[in-house]
Amino acid sequence: MKINQAKEYFELGIITKFYAVRDIKPGCWILCIEGQQDKNWTLQTALGKTKVFATLDTLTREIETIMGSHVSSIAFAI
Repeated sequence: MKINQAKEYFELGIITKFYAVRDIKPGCWILCIEGQQDKNWTLQTALGKTKVFATLDTLTREIETIMGSHVSSIAFAI
């Protein structure tokens, strides 16, 4: 899913959750998006490749861009 579609889906209430998954490259993260009816996506680049984030800070800023508001907390699962 590209960022413009993610923004639209968030505004429509289709997106229900964001979560970060470690990429195979050490220290990198992938933004996963969960939606209604068990739909799942990863955030994609303009070229259609999975977007990889070097830090959780940059991933969080991307979520804030999609939501149009501030992320107030992040939860971690083991």
